[in-house]
Formats: sequence, C-alpha cells, structure tokens
Amino acid sequence: MTTQVKQQGVNKDMQEEMVGVLTAISIVSKRLANRLSQLDEQNERKGEKVNEQNKTRS
Repeated sequence: MTTQVKQQGVNKDMQEEMVGVLTAISIVSKRLANRLSQLDEQNERKGEKVNEQNKTRS
C-alpha cells in the first residue's frame, strides 16, 4: 500500500514537472514567433525603402 502511495506521489510530481516544461516551451515559442514577426516587418520596410530609392534613380 505504501508503494502505491509513493507511485502516485511520483506520478503527480512528474505531471507537475511536465506541465512546467510545456509551459516554458510555450512561452519560448511565443517569444520566438514575435521576434520572427518583427524581423519580417523590418525586412519588408527595408525592401520598400530600397524599391523607393531605385524608383527615384530611374
């Protein structure tokens, strides 16, 4: 009986740890997605500036 109680405690601890790890992964994924989005916007703006400069030179 004590073995069963210990196993339940271990399972609960393991589940809590997994929840923490998955939460951390989710947070990091969201940050990376935001940074990629920002970089994409910056690259688009740079591309627009280059296109405008090329039009004025023509």
